[in-house]
Formats: sequence, C-alpha cells, structure tokens
Amino acid sequence: MFRRRIRPARSRQGCELHLPPEERRLLASLPSQLQAVLDATESSREVPDSLKRLFPPAYVRDDEAQASFREATHSELTASHQAALAVLADSADAARLDEEQMAAWMTALNDLRLVLGTVLQVTDDGVAGDQDPQSSELVIYHYLTMLQSELIDVMERWLPEPVPGADDLVPDDPWGEPLGGLRWDGTPQPTWPPRPEL
Repeated sequence: MFRRRIRPARSRQGCELHLPPEERRLLASLPSQLQAVLDATESSREVPDSLKRLFPPAYVRDDEAQASFREATHSELTASHQAALAVLADSADAARLDEEQMAAWMTALNDLRLVLGTVLQVTDDGVAGDQDPQSSELVIYHYLTMLQSELIDVMERWLPEPVPGADDLVPDDPWGEPLGGLRWDGTPQPTWPPRPEL
C-alpha cells in the first residue's frame, strides 16, 4: 500500500515528513544546483531558457517595457526563489514543517519542477515521446510532482468550506480574463458593467 510521505501534523499545525534517507539527501542537494544558476543570472541579468518559466515576461509585445520590468523585479524574484530553495535544503532532514516552511517547500518544489519540466520539454500533453522514462531527470520530475501534490493535499485541509452561492453574482467575462486591471500584454481589462459607448 502506498504510504504518503507528507501527512498532516497531529496538532493540526504544519505537517509531518515521512521520507527515507535517500530522498532527504536528494531534496537537500537539488536546491544548490538551481541556486548556482540563479546566482549567474543575478550577475548577468540574462535568463537562460531553462529558467524562463521562473521569470515570466510581463510585456511580451513591448521590449522596452519588459526590459524595465525585468530591471525592477529581477533581484526581488531571484531572492524569493533563493530563499525558498534554502528552506527546502535546510529542512530536508526535519521531522515536521511549520506553515511557513510548507509554503517555502511549495515554492521550491514548483521552481525545481518548472526548470526540470522546461529541460525535459514537458507540455500540457505530457513528456516528449523521445524521453527515456528511466532517465534520472524524469524520475526526479515525477517524484517532485508527487511531493508537491501531497503538500497541496495537506494545505487544502486548512481552506475554509466554500460558501454556497458566493460566486453567483460574478458575471461571465467575455474576454476570459479576470475583471479589471491589466491583461497579460499590458492592455486594460474590460470593466463590469461595461461602460456605455460615447
């Protein structure tokens, strides 16, 4: 029978880690590999293709605006990624995690998965057909996916019960985007109710 590696703590705060030693060693070693690449991007400000999903563009149609955005946010994003990876490495031997550590693990596991997924060319349709299913990178990718899923399951227990009918008054957005603010390309979102034509 499959035994979960991440389980809710009996105190209802945080979670318990039931990981074998070899998995703990892996989780302690992976962050340093990604941190080294992040350090290089901080000095050069050039983001390699493998890290593109950690630094998504805000302005895909405006190179000048995107350059300004990258200059303003790159260091902060890098520090955030680095901090989460450090928590994962430092707490890989822990018996339990508090809520703050769990949030950092969620970020770090996601970052590692995004980078590995990019290298492996994982898409919504799955892994590219020419990938060796026994390759260490693919095995690690699936392992991290499983851990992240278990962590999500534990964190979901903290969510309040949905309120019936709470979203009944939210109108459908004909653009398929959240209402208000800016779209991904920087253009204004439609408002609700629609403004009358002048």
